[in-house]
Amino acid sequence: MDDLFRRANKYSMLEDDVRAATQQVLVAGRASRDNTDRHAKPPDRPKPVDRRQDGPSRPDRPPITPLSVSYEKLLPMIQGLSDFRWPRPLETDPSMRDRSKKCAFHKDHGHTTETYGTIIFPPADPIRTLQPHRDALILSLEIRDFDVRRILVDPGSSADLVQASVVGHMGHSLAGLENPGRILSGFNGSSTTSLGDIILPVRAGPVTLNVQFSVVQELSPFNVILGRTWLHYMKAIPSTYHQMVSFLTDEGQTDLYGSQLAARQCYQIAREAVANQEDASPPEPSIAHDQ
Repeated sequence: MDDLFRRANKYSMLEDDVRAATQQVLVAGRASRDNTDRHAKPPDRPKPVDRRQDGPSRPDRPPITPLSVSYEKLLPMIQGLSDFRWPRPLETDPSMRDRSKKCAFHKDHGHTTETYGTIIFPPADPIRTLQPHRDALILSLEIRDFDVRRILVDPGSSADLVQASVVGHMGHSLAGLENPGRILSGFNGSSTTSLGDIILPVRAGPVTLNVQFSVVQELSPFNVILGRTWLHYMKAIPSTYHQMVSFLTDEGQTDLYGSQLAARQCYQIAREAVANQEDASPPEPSIAHDQ
């Protein structure tokens, strides 16, 4: 769709004629998408990219001129141009697409012309989510053909973590892990030692991504923590308020829904663990005073 936007910018001289026919205004600035296939697997050992910059960021290309018409109305005006190219057909299962939505650009169902290439969070669903809330975002995903529950989506974590017991249940030996002994530090100065790294396939909707996890001995109450590395490679946007993670595929937007029940169960487990530790701690020695 970015290709269509660039052509629209190139031929923005058509806007003067269009303004006379319509007053509809569309806000520009839609999120850009890579032209690569979102279903393709990345390298087996993805390396996190340091996105920090020493100076102010510079745009890669000039800003796109805001359009005064919708993309659906603009499409018939530019489809006859010599360098216009229709996109390749959608590769997803037609029976799984939303038949109530049709895209004029793809000439197929599953999404609309306006929403293609844009992540949209709808109003909070009062049936699916209890509002107001402060719940963490907990998912259940398929990891190496196992249904794994209590997966915390944590944008505050730069690493993707998995509990050692989960790896053991999958049949992996902890003895052959790579890069053992790495120190993982938290924001409050706390640290834990990684038992090593392991690459596991994580399936999220129609996309399967090979993820490099750091294995830790204790991660309770969570089985897995998916941090910024997974989110960035998926180009996914999490929303704890909506209790969902959303990302784009060739079919359009895919939504993964969290479980508030699982989030509150994890919170209760963590509280009980802290209480048990306090009860098990030895009493402080009393200091005898001379009379």
